[in-house]
Amino acid sequence: MNFDLDEDQQLTRDTIGRFLGPVDVAARHAMRKSEGGYARARWQEVADLGLLALAAPQVMGGIGGTMVDLALAAEALGTGIAIDPWLENGVLPIRLAAAAGDVALVGDLLAGQRLAAAAFAEPGRRYATEAIGTRAEGDQVVGEKTFVLGAPLADTLLVTIAGNRLAKVAHDDAGVVRQDYPVIDGSNAATLDLHRSPAELFDLAEAKFQRVIGDVQMLAAAEMLGLAQTMFDDTLAYVGERQQFGAAIGSFQALQHRLVECYAALEQARSMVLRTAMLDPTTDDVNWPRLTAGAKAFVGEAATRIGLEAVQMHGGMGQTDELAIGHALKRVMLLDKLFGDQDHCLRRFARAA
Repeated sequence: MNFDLDEDQQLTRDTIGRFLGPVDVAARHAMRKSEGGYARARWQEVADLGLLALAAPQVMGGIGGTMVDLALAAEALGTGIAIDPWLENGVLPIRLAAAAGDVALVGDLLAGQRLAAAAFAEPGRRYATEAIGTRAEGDQVVGEKTFVLGAPLADTLLVTIAGNRLAKVAHDDAGVVRQDYPVIDGSNAATLDLHRSPAELFDLAEAKFQRVIGDVQMLAAAEMLGLAQTMFDDTLAYVGERQQFGAAIGSFQALQHRLVECYAALEQARSMVLRTAMLDPTTDDVNWPRLTAGAKAFVGEAATRIGLEAVQMHGGMGQTDELAIGHALKRVMLLDKLFGDQDHCLRRFARAA
């Protein structure tokens, strides 16, 4: 089987690499201090590169990228430790809007003219995704949502509500009470209290919603793979330079063994991402989110292990925000919990067996 990238895939990867450039920790800190923790002008650049269009079908004005195409983009973004909320403010709301059939919103999102955030989690329900407490009363929405990633940036809130429906709510409506808070990777999330907020309602079949969850889990795994690759590469370079007892610490056999184990875990994670991305999710909508949950758990475990080893080998400074590996590990910790931690995802995966 040929695993080489085709011309378009290689071009996409190279374009992302040039766009991100070397990790600039000072620039990341400066951008996180801006409103919403991100620059809207930069989001327009992401849209202009076609990275958002990859996530939408061609009939809605997108490129219609395959899951392999999207996974390669996610991995490249992870490798560059991208500050851009491509997954949470890009792919997730675009996929939701497309599943609900909102062509106009998809078009605005692809053009970068509007930012959206998906509100699916409810207080006290851990990793459950089914909407129970949030409901529609006529054309208004009542309820609470928590852990709405990217909400401070969003113009539009896509809220899942009881009865397998999706509500499109304006972020600045008087009925929306939003409490912003920072999350571990430096980005922002919010809790939402919806007090009879006017909304445009769409039907969203549970199977379609679960398919979107499966897609996002797959891409979270791919991004974690890229993050793990960067943490491994940075650590390999560091142990070749750091001197102790008159020799580079990379010459110590104990560290060499640990690095070999990290390399093996990295390559196993890469195989898992590729194997899962090459599946056809349309042939099994029921098991697709379960299979991707298993992949995310596997890659999350590997990326976390590599990150912790990277921090330990860098010593105390590995814990700081002055090194790229600190930013990468924190992003891994967020993605590893998205739509469920490792135990939750493995239980979902077991039901696909």
